[in-house]
Amino acid sequence: MSVIRMRVPGRRSRRRKMAQGVRPVRRSAGTETAVDVLLRWTWIRRRSSAQDIEDFRSGQPLQVVGFTKSIGGAVTMSIGQGKKIPRTRSGFLRCALGEVPVWTDRTGGKGSTLLRPPFALAPVEGKVPMARKFERYELSTADGTYDLAVPKKDAELVRYVFGQTGN
Repeated sequence: MSVIRMRVPGRRSRRRKMAQGVRPVRRSAGTETAVDVLLRWTWIRRRSSAQDIEDFRSGQPLQVVGFTKSIGGAVTMSIGQGKKIPRTRSGFLRCALGEVPVWTDRTGGKGSTLLRPPFALAPVEGKVPMARKFERYELSTADGTYDLAVPKKDAELVRYVFGQTGN
C-alpha cells in the first residue's frame, strides 16, 4: 500500500521563511480568542502589555485587533431617507520592529493599508459603541488622520509602537 502525499501550496516557502528567521505573528494581550479567555479564567495564561512590549523589542511581530471607520477609506452604509453614515470595520494592526505598521481589514488582505510615519497618537474622549473594553485614539500619519479603537489591554503597546516608529 502506497501513501499519496499531496503538496500543500506555500508550505515549503513558509518553512524556508521560518529557517531564515522570520517569526510568525503573535496575538497581543488584548486580542483574545475564546480559548484565551478560558485559559485566563483558569489562571493558566495571563499575558500583559508589558510582556507584549518586551516581546516587540525582541523582534516578535504582534497583531492587535481594532476598529476603525477611516483607515483604508470610509465605507458608508445607508440608514434610510438618503442618509449615509461611515460604518465601523474591524481589523488587525500588525506591528513589527523595523517595519511600518499595517492595518488589515478583517475581510482579508485586500484591504491592507500601510501606515507611514511620522505618527501622532492622541486619545479621544468618549466610549466605543458596543465595545466597553476598547479605547479610542486619533492617529495622524503622513497620509492623513484616522480614528482607531484598540483594546484597553493593548493601549500601552500601541502607544509604544507609534511612539517608537514615529521618531
